[in-house]
Amino acid sequence: MNIYSIKDLNEMIKSFNLKNQYVLIHSSLFTLGKIENIPISQINDFLLNFFEENFKVFFPTYNYSFPKTGFIDLTKPNSQVGELTNFALKKGYFRTSTPMFSHCGNDKELIKEDFIETNPFSEESFFHRFREKNGKFLIFGAKPLHLTYIIYTEYMNNVKYRFLKPFEGKIKTKNNLISGKFYHFAFPLNGEIKHNYCKFYSYLINKKILKSFYLGKKSVYCIDANEFFDEVSKYLKNNPFGLIEKKPIYLYYWDDKEKKEKKYKVDI
Repeated sequence: MNIYSIKDLNEMIKSFNLKNQYVLIHSSLFTLGKIENIPISQINDFLLNFFEENFKVFFPTYNYSFPKTGFIDLTKPNSQVGELTNFALKKGYFRTSTPMFSHCGNDKELIKEDFIETNPFSEESFFHRFREKNGKFLIFGAKPLHLTYIIYTEYMNNVKYRFLKPFEGKIKTKNNLISGKFYHFAFPLNGEIKHNYCKFYSYLINKKILKSFYLGKKSVYCIDANEFFDEVSKYLKNNPFGLIEKKPIYLYYWDDKEKKEKKYKVDI
């Protein structure tokens, strides 16, 4: 197993200029290897403390069960995107109040857990507040292609191949049980439209916009939220369908009266 040291971690902080920044971490710890002199049983505690000493820490705490169950208890550590994210929830991190794409962090002002976030990709979302702070994404062992922030950039650029799809249900927060509609900026269920972010991420890497640092047995990555947003916007301006596999024949929308997806012929 590859080993990296605390010195390597400090070099990473310096290389990415993460000190005292707002940092959203997408993690997959054991793909990087073992931290020198840190028992595996203590890795979550060590890394969380290390991150907290250097910057304001945020994690995705996504849970994809809501469309089926119509309910989620956001007071529980039920994140489906990594052990470290649930460890942060158990340690008492604040969590945004939205069912599928919630985030947690140790900064209450940015999280706004008392605000009910019906659309996690809008101007009222955590992603938007994070961008206003020019936060940084640290891809710590995970794959760069998994940055959900790209859906926020698509929403803000008003792409036509996704549509707002509502899901009704209840969310339990620390103070309330909330009923209502919550949205995803979605593709149609039939699979006609699929994302393809590979070319875009290759472009970011080749231009050194997506910065890398070798740690353990693979590279970790970092990118500024504003720079990421600007690059997506330019990319889509040049090719409105550049982030999906091919230009679609049909586009889709949600018919709220009939409670189903409907399609119409592409005329652009």
